[in-house]
Amino acid sequence: MPVVLLHPIGLDGRCWQWMGLDGAVAYDLPGHGGRPRPATLTMADLADDVVANVSGPLDLVGLSMGGMVALHVALRHPGRVRSLVVACSSARADRELLQRRAEMVERVGMGGVLDETLRRWFTPTALDDPDHPGVRYARERLLADRAEDFAAAWRAMSQHDVLDQLGRVQVPVTAIAGEQDAASPIEALRAIAEGVANGRLVVLPGPHMLQLEEPARLTEAVMAHLAGR
Repeated sequence: MPVVLLHPIGLDGRCWQWMGLDGAVAYDLPGHGGRPRPATLTMADLADDVVANVSGPLDLVGLSMGGMVALHVALRHPGRVRSLVVACSSARADRELLQRRAEMVERVGMGGVLDETLRRWFTPTALDDPDHPGVRYARERLLADRAEDFAAAWRAMSQHDVLDQLGRVQVPVTAIAGEQDAASPIEALRAIAEGVANGRLVVLPGPHMLQLEEPARLTEAVMAHLAGR
């Protein structure tokens, strides 16, 4: 039964490389990691893509956009999902904010939004370290992205709203928040943990990109979820 890792916007499956989850499937979503993007992109498209390409019952581990996708998979394909880890994410997006981000990257390109994005994702300590591997990977990956793909993903995320449907999710769910997360506050993860039928909240030290700045702590939390699901 595969553990499937679903990455944040703009990154790819390599963002999990510092975690100790042997045998997990580090999945590249459409428009990421070199995969082509369809002409139109929705959260439903992303969820259906995972189910179409990975067989068997799924334990989904998603962070940020990946967590949103995981929730959509559970709602659209409940028979395929065994459990969920939703990290640094939310059940309802700020539609206007994410649409503004899409418009911004279309105007100024990836280089124009890079610094703001990294400040939202990492702690100042990590950003000040010129040799930080997670920051270096994220910077290089974002600069290699196409602005139109990044914008399309923001627009897909802007339509994300499953808050009132969380009660339909019956499988075990661990919602993981970062104490220093500037993008997804703890209360957003608490709402997920309390909204599903079988949820719990875990709060870890670290920022939005826990898998890149606190991979050992996130690995421990995911392993605990898998052992107790």
